[in-house]
Amino acid sequence: MQSHLSVLLIGTSLAVLVLGGYLWRLTGQRVAVVHTLFGSFGLLFAAFEAVNRSRPEWSYVLPFFTAMLFGGRAVGAWWRSRKEHDYRRPAEVLTTVTAMSMLMAVVAYFSV
Repeated sequence: MQSHLSVLLIGTSLAVLVLGGYLWRLTGQRVAVVHTLFGSFGLLFAAFEAVNRSRPEWSYVLPFFTAMLFGGRAVGAWWRSRKEHDYRRPAEVLTTVTAMSMLMAVVAYFSV
């Protein structure tokens, strides 16, 4: 039986994949693909743990790790966009992924 939390985490995982693909098209950096795949897998595993409940703490720890991964890159992109205006759009995408992942971490924390 799926919980509402797992559906939210799966939806966020798909959104991370879509935004990561868009980020890769914008920047062409391979590290964007690696971070996207890692973040999406982490959110999917968190959705699995939300249903399985063998280790429920993973359902909020993994979205938090994903938020920190993309958050660090977002800070760097915003810093770089001060002088190179081409980095503004990637910084916005990274910030969006960070906000979604952090929101899922908070929702999972209060749901578990």
